[in-house]
Amino acid sequence: MDKNKNFTVGNYLLLRLEQSGLKHIFGVPGDFVLKFFDQILESPIKLVTTCNELNGGYAADGYARINGIGALTVTYGVGALSAANAIGGAFAERVPIVVISGSPDIKYHKEGTLWHHTLGDYDIPRKIFEKITVASEFIGDPEKAPEQIDCALKACLLHSRPVYIELPMDIAVSKCSPPENLLEIKGKPSDNASLEQAVKETIEMLSGSKYPIILAGMEIDRFSLKKEVTDFIEKSGYPFSSMLLGKTVLPEDHPQFIGLYHGKLTPDYIRERVEKADTILCIGALMTDANLGGFTAKLKEDILILANQSSVRIRDKIYENVSLKEYLDKLISNISKGNVKDYDIKPPGFSYYDPGTRKFSPVKGKKLSLSSLYKRMAHFIGKDDIILAETGTSLFSTPLMIMPGETRFIGQAFYGSIGYTLPATLGSCMAAPDRRVILFIGDGSFQLTCQALSTIIREKKTPIIILINNQGYTMERLIHDGSYNDIQPWKNHLLPEIFNGLRGMEIYTEDELEKALKIAEKSIEATIIEVHLGKWECSTSLKSMLHFEKY
Repeated sequence: MDKNKNFTVGNYLLLRLEQSGLKHIFGVPGDFVLKFFDQILESPIKLVTTCNELNGGYAADGYARINGIGALTVTYGVGALSAANAIGGAFAERVPIVVISGSPDIKYHKEGTLWHHTLGDYDIPRKIFEKITVASEFIGDPEKAPEQIDCALKACLLHSRPVYIELPMDIAVSKCSPPENLLEIKGKPSDNASLEQAVKETIEMLSGSKYPIILAGMEIDRFSLKKEVTDFIEKSGYPFSSMLLGKTVLPEDHPQFIGLYHGKLTPDYIRERVEKADTILCIGALMTDANLGGFTAKLKEDILILANQSSVRIRDKIYENVSLKEYLDKLISNISKGNVKDYDIKPPGFSYYDPGTRKFSPVKGKKLSLSSLYKRMAHFIGKDDIILAETGTSLFSTPLMIMPGETRFIGQAFYGSIGYTLPATLGSCMAAPDRRVILFIGDGSFQLTCQALSTIIREKKTPIIILINNQGYTMERLIHDGSYNDIQPWKNHLLPEIFNGLRGMEIYTEDELEKALKIAEKSIEATIIEVHLGKWECSTSLKSMLHFEKY
């Protein structure tokens, strides 16, 4: 009997996703995708249904950041477009997600039949997703489906960005041949002349430098270049700093790490080391407002080398078609062995919440402040935890904790869509079931995507959620205050009980936090610790950031 006799396009897509490392797929059921859902249930990939498509997209994003690829499957039109904001964020922040949209049978596309969930023009959803993906495929022919699927998945993994695959119901169950080989993810080779010249100029600048420094950005993580960058840092002996989007792409307890650089928001020692350097090698960073401290960073172009995924900019020259990996490999081969002692490197602990340099003893009955919260949490996080920080006060406070070892930080510091991190916490938990996940989120953001807590509980995941209740949108109040920044107050700590989980905890004082953390450590359920803080309480870095920003 031919085991491939009943092999279908849907089977092909799922097999390719499995081969790419996918173990879970997020989604929301809808009539045009239900046949594909059945195929998922028969595959080794676990289907995780979420309460809405936006949450599913955010969950796929959090999953992909840990796992290396994520996927979301939704119904045509209403489902896909509901997820578009999440996919836009993934596109901006270089996150590889495969969006699979089930659609009406192929004949209805050809006839233009006005089925529900459609817009009259069947091409509209795909055209919308063309703007926020690196590949957008409509699978209209079973014979061509394997080539189209492979093309989309290669683009997703090669560029670390989302792709969109539209799969009509009848095509999903149509027969096709299984793949004969694994996907080969291989980009175009570098332009050799550009690569050689970029490396030559880089080595010349670094060799003639007395005060070099390396700035680490997020593409180090997105393109799995941690080893190459670490090898270069250790061979050269140079000090390195990270930028906000690149926090924890390299271990923060590394002896050559000096701290997070954030423009004028940076502690003096770190800011001076970066801004007084005579050569800055910036690897894999995006020059966004959040990364540059509201564009207050002083990175002089005449000493700046900006190396990204496929280009290197040195002063006013841009070398295109240069692979970042090939560039790093050649730098490692050509850089002279350096001595760390020559660079007088100081650790960042004195400027941050650091358990290695500062003790924290809770005072009974003392009202908890934002500062005391983070001083305590710096002692609580472990060397293999995944830490998420929501846009707003959390995103500008949580990064001030030193995160050692393999601790992973996730924050949407470029796209900044509020509500992102709660469903992203779900995704992180699914991707790394053996790691502890801790989320810092504000009450305003929590209200946008709170249904994700229901899915977290259903999936028996156990994140610790530090929910900072400051009575609304504090960050927006600091930008421009108005009654629109106030929200309906919820008893957030009771929501786990409503969602059929354990009751959360509500705290006001330092000793209450201590008790709550001890309970959370032993809990076999997701834990919400609702922390009540002042309406205007925020970090100094956030206040400074908003002062420098122009609105």
